[in-house]
Amino acid sequence: MKFFGKLLLVVLVIGLLLPFTILKDKDGKPMMSFGDLKLPDFSVPDLPDMPNLTKQDDTSGANLDLIYKWTDADGNLQFSNDPPPQGVEYTVKGYNPNTNIIQAVEIPSEDLAIQKPEPENHVESEDEIGNIYSPEKIKKLFEDAENIEKLLNDRVKKQEALVGQ
Repeated sequence: MKFFGKLLLVVLVIGLLLPFTILKDKDGKPMMSFGDLKLPDFSVPDLPDMPNLTKQDDTSGANLDLIYKWTDADGNLQFSNDPPPQGVEYTVKGYNPNTNIIQAVEIPSEDLAIQKPEPENHVESEDEIGNIYSPEKIKKLFEDAENIEKLLNDRVKKQEALVGQ
């Protein structure tokens, strides 16, 4: 196994050196030279001139968020937080994220009073109202919920007793 690993390493080194030494292009020069090897460019590209929309808002003091709007090559309208590709005409809109977008609804004061429904003496049958829940079934549902709550509380007490708290 060690021999196979060493052999694989030798083949890999020879394979990497072939374009620089033995393999030639049609002019008779090596296919690659060590001068062709360069590190990638890590510099930051120049950004287009941006309008100064980061000024403070007088009412809240928060920075404005920027939204870019442009039309792509297919004619579709695009909105983004990031600027569009270079060479594309766009507009920039700024908005304060702390402002309300939808106007508040005013409720008349007479609607604010709590209106209690008047009790009805007539109980409709299931056929009349089309509801499968009768008052007896609802009462049983609440009783079942209370029983489940009691069961869970008993289990918690047993667990606490076992743990020793």
